[in-house]
Amino acid sequence: MSALAWVAFAICAVAVALHYTSTGDSRFLLYAVPGLIMLLVIPMTLAWMSRRSFTQANEQFSTKARTCKIGKIDQNMIGDVVRISGEVQKVSFKWLNRPHFHINDETEGIRVIMFTAPSNRIVVGNRVEAVGIVMKHLLTRNRLIISAVSVKRIED
Repeated sequence: MSALAWVAFAICAVAVALHYTSTGDSRFLLYAVPGLIMLLVIPMTLAWMSRRSFTQANEQFSTKARTCKIGKIDQNMIGDVVRISGEVQKVSFKWLNRPHFHINDETEGIRVIMFTAPSNRIVVGNRVEAVGIVMKHLLTRNRLIISAVSVKRIED
């Protein structure tokens, strides 16, 4: 579950507690407590479903993935399934549960985007293997990215 979901839950829980302490209306809790529970259950369920579908996609794509160096990825490979490995230089958007990994190998670097949290904790300096589809960056169309279905730590 993302940090944003936890913040929303905490704010709502504090609001419920403040309202209850100021009014003492226990009937309010009949609706507020299930609402708070749903604020936890829905994001957790969606995260679980997302991880499950990414695991299935990884099983499907792993056999098709072509291993290549980052420096060899070009515009002609858009839509191709690739497998790269390298060192994580930067991790961003982790708090949104949509991590972007900046991965470098000995040839070049590329941004690898996931739309769910990876199965293991990945930090700057880890060596990783990523499997995904080469795409154009949404905002800067001249840069390429990899939309990953899997990013795994490689143990040296």
